Amino acid sequence: MHKELPYDKNDPTSIENYSKGLLNKSLRDLYGKDLEKVYSGKGKLGQLVEHLYFGYKPNSKPEPDFPDAGVELKTTPIKKNSKGLVSKERLVFNIIDFEEEYKYSFKESSFWKKNSLLLLLFYLYENEKLEIDYIFKIARLWRFPLTDLKIIKDDWSTIVTKIKKGKAHEISEGDTLYLGACTKGSTALKSKRSQPFSKEYAQQRAFSLKSKYLNFIISKSLSGDYDLTKLDDEYLQFLEEDNNILNEPKSGYGNLFDSHEAIIKDISDYKKGQTFEDVIIEKFTKYYGYSEQELIDEFKLKINLKAKNKNYVFAKSILGISKDKIEEFEKAEIEIKTIKLETKGTLNESMSFAQIKYKEIVNEDWEDSYWYNKLTKRFFFVIFQKDKNNVARLKKVMFWTMPASDLKIAEKFWKHTKNNIKNGEYDNFWKLKDQKVCHVRPKGVNATDLMETPQGTFEKKKSYWLNSRYILKQIKND
Repeated sequence: MHKELPYDKNDPTSIENYSKGLLNKSLRDLYGKDLEKVYSGKGKLGQLVEHLYFGYKPNSKPEPDFPDAGVELKTTPIKKNSKGLVSKERLVFNIIDFEEEYKYSFKESSFWKKNSLLLLLFYLYENEKLEIDYIFKIARLWRFPLTDLKIIKDDWSTIVTKIKKGKAHEISEGDTLYLGACTKGSTALKSKRSQPFSKEYAQQRAFSLKSKYLNFIISKSLSGDYDLTKLDDEYLQFLEEDNNILNEPKSGYGNLFDSHEAIIKDISDYKKGQTFEDVIIEKFTKYYGYSEQELIDEFKLKINLKAKNKNYVFAKSILGISKDKIEEFEKAEIEIKTIKLETKGTLNESMSFAQIKYKEIVNEDWEDSYWYNKLTKRFFFVIFQKDKNNVARLKKVMFWTMPASDLKIAEKFWKHTKNNIKNGEYDNFWKLKDQKVCHVRPKGVNATDLMETPQGTFEKKKSYWLNSRYILKQIKND
């Protein structure tokens, strides 16, 4: 601990400037043998940084870590991949108190009171290293831009609305776009919590920021953009007024990458009471009934009807996006899926997902598994239906996440799949005819397209699928 703090605890900028002393260093570089007194090999890096570098005792108080400056400290890992440095995982905030959170406005909520101004310390995760040897790469203050804050505020409202309806046990990360409610603790009874409007216990959850959103902060930082959103009158007005959009345009941090473009250019793009998803659906509604060829003609697209990416191109055109990727969809990890109904409204094709990695699934836990993480994301279904002349026409669009009750079935399916692979049984998976939401079936190039198993043998590549009848039911229930 420092006898005298080497920064002004009342000044966010002073705290940020002091934090930059961590850059390109590890805690071992800074403290060497002194670490032996406090590091047992099991300590959390964030707590060590708080205690050693910033000179205060870690705590779980509802106020920010630097209360006089209103700054919350968060350490979070990044990793190297083919694209450079990206976020390794979601950023977890405070536990959601189901008994209390619903009583407050967003401005007075536990989330906002603690996390309205963040000091983010990104460190490079390297599997073979101890955490005290991780190198810090980015240190910066972050206040959410208004265009992002609008979505985050709506996300918070979505979570709180479920609590008010006595459905805290049905909360899913896929319910929201940027601000998630991730599970915290095991699924055992000890991590279940009471909720105020239902006798059913709910899985403990914490507010979290999705990893793809963090990638935008990382990109800005690595490009040298450390500008902090101003806490001006317009910002404060937005916090005060529920579901109110400012009359004067206010820009956000759109178009952070050259290849990305934001749908919402400034917050005045919203009508009063609209959510982001409302805006998207409204834009698509204008083109209901259009055929694929008519969409091509309408937007003067140079694309072949057989092109695999044609529906993504249609979506971008309808949303007014000229660049490669839709920024808000990337931040929120929204996946676009195209569904084609037959003339009578039936659906013949099931929905396919990634191949099952036999050697990986046997080492996964449910909530860390590919299948759980895929099904708890937000999907955007673009639904076409063939007319009497067999021409596919845009029927509707909808946002979707698997309901909690169906997720329990998906978990049983995943456990059955995992156990079969562990036992070397590759011909006894759930099938489409079982009508149990999910099934497994081959998705290789041909019969000789094989994958190595934990037993050292080679089996046909197979994939996760959602049943066609199940998808059709979700569409009709919307």
